[in-house]
Order: sequence, then structure tokens, then C-alpha cells
Amino acid sequence: MSEIAANEESRLISAAQNGDLAAFGILVEHHYAAVRACLAVRMGNAHDAEDLTQEVFLLAFKKLDQCTPGRPMRPWLRRIAVNLSGNHRRKFRALPVGAIEELQNLIDDSLRQWIEPLDERTPLEALRHCLDQLESPARQLLFARYADELSLDELAALLERKTSAVSMQLHRLRHLIGNCIREKLSPQPPTPRPL
Repeated sequence: MSEIAANEESRLISAAQNGDLAAFGILVEHHYAAVRACLAVRMGNAHDAEDLTQEVFLLAFKKLDQCTPGRPMRPWLRRIAVNLSGNHRRKFRALPVGAIEELQNLIDDSLRQWIEPLDERTPLEALRHCLDQLESPARQLLFARYADELSLDELAALLERKTSAVSMQLHRLRHLIGNCIREKLSPQPPTPRPL
């Protein structure tokens, strides 16, 4: 969907606050992809990201009176998304297991995933893998630019570097990530077994 002008978004927020469901629907349609992308990067699981995206908009609808018309809606939605993803991770974090049988099942599952070929290769999994390969500062730079949507000027000020230097580093990182994803998604020949 094309960008909504700031004054149009403000009008839609006010209308939605007054019970206009169609106005809220337009806002959801406009911001859905950005919220989902924000959550996909944080969750690393497309299904959880999809579920949480829907929760974000349900919660946003309930708390619509807290959204200020005249201010951009996306940061407010992103804050809800970040809070929900944090709650989700805390709620579903791995808990220690006590029984040997449960531990054996976990080890078997882990080995099976490691041994079996990557039939479930998806771009999102490849992206996650490739991001994990980066040094922490590079990963944080990418998150700040693409998840938190900081501008190049904001990043340059934050890093005390020239905007052109930050832009060049981001270009190199995108190139690196792109090559990594292409390599990860390309069919891989079977690994020869040792004799």
C-alpha cells in the first residue's frame, strides 16, 4: 500500500478512535507489513511473527485512545510489537527438564535437525542464520537501520561517523548478507561419507 500522508493518517486515527472500523482497517492494511517484518526479525519464526502481528493490532485497537493523532502511528505500533515479542519470549522460554527421557528426546530432535538436510530452507531462516554469522556491532547496525528504522543521519550521529561511511558499511553488509542467503538457499551437494 502506498504511503499515507501524515494528515491523512491523523484523520484516520481520529476516525478510528470515534468507532470507524473502516478507518482502522486502512491503518492496519498500511502498517501490517512493517509490524510483521519487525516481529519476524525479532522472533525468527514466521508463524510466531504472524500470530503476534495480529495480537499487535488487536491490542492497538483496544488501546487506540492512547495513540495520538498527529503523531506517526508506526513507532507506537512498533513499541507494542516489541513489548509483545518480549512477553512472548519470556512466556515460551526453554525450561530445564528433569527427566532423562525428556532430555534424550531433546537431544534426538536436535541431532535429527542437524543431520537431516535442510528441506525447510526459507529465506527467513537463511536471513536469521546469516545475521547470526555477523559480529555483534554489524548486526546491531542492521537492526537499528531496518528494524528500528533509524535514518542514516541518525545512525551517523549515534556512531559519530559520516553518513556516507555508515551508508557504505550498510551497503557492504547487505551485499554480505545477500551472498550468504543465496549460498544458504542454493541446493547443496550431498556430503561424502568417510570411508
